Amino acid sequence: MHIQGGNRFFFAFEEETGFLSEEESHHLIKVLRKKTGEKIKLINGKGKEYEGEILEIAKKGKSLKVKVKLLKLLREEEFPSKKIVALIPVLKGDKTEFLVEKGTELGISVFIPFQSDYSAVKSSSRLKERLKRKAINALKQSGRLYLPEIKPPVNLKEFLAQDSFPSSFKIIALPEGGVSLKNLLKGIINSEEIVLISGPEGGFSEEEEKLLKEKNFLSFNLSPYILRAETASLSLMSFVSILIRLEKR
Repeated sequence: MHIQGGNRFFFAFEEETGFLSEEESHHLIKVLRKKTGEKIKLINGKGKEYEGEILEIAKKGKSLKVKVKLLKLLREEEFPSKKIVALIPVLKGDKTEFLVEKGTELGISVFIPFQSDYSAVKSSSRLKERLKRKAINALKQSGRLYLPEIKPPVNLKEFLAQDSFPSSFKIIALPEGGVSLKNLLKGIINSEEIVLISGPEGGFSEEEEKLLKEKNFLSFNLSPYILRAETASLSLMSFVSILIRLEKR
């Protein structure tokens, strides 16, 4: 499938017409200098891309909102046959946002930020909102049409204690990898949901590793070298994304 480039704008309304968010409106008018009557591409993260038209540019003080109309369906994307859930560590700076951005480009279905015993930072109250904004921007850039779900941050041990993902194929990135590439591919082929996790800056505690293995997470070694937390998480997402593509061929 060839995906054409070009700016796409995210909308959240349900009718044929509606307003874009202030952020989208600002980019459309202030950055790209679009005018009333011009055609644009619109997506809502639910598998469809539309041609739309700018109907109105509404200004109120510093507030700017653009009203648009959906004209016709341009492209439709099949719902992914496999659900990929990425448990990503809450990291310093903007590294967690980086993981959501890159994971969105790679086709991750659900992101669950987590804090663990050795996490170096605590999640902020606005983390989920920031991650969703990053996912939307990555969605527009990449040409993907399904917006991944962003879950609120969780405490890893409390989350695992709820017996999460009992029927999923689960992979954990650890230096002492156990599962072979052959069995990894076999598990991915035979599973509808794949769950991925790698550790924070300080790694997993012994108690967390034990709990993850009790929950049937299979360990896989990504590299002979020590990887940074963001490198391990991105590598695992990339690797599984490639295996899924190979499995489809």
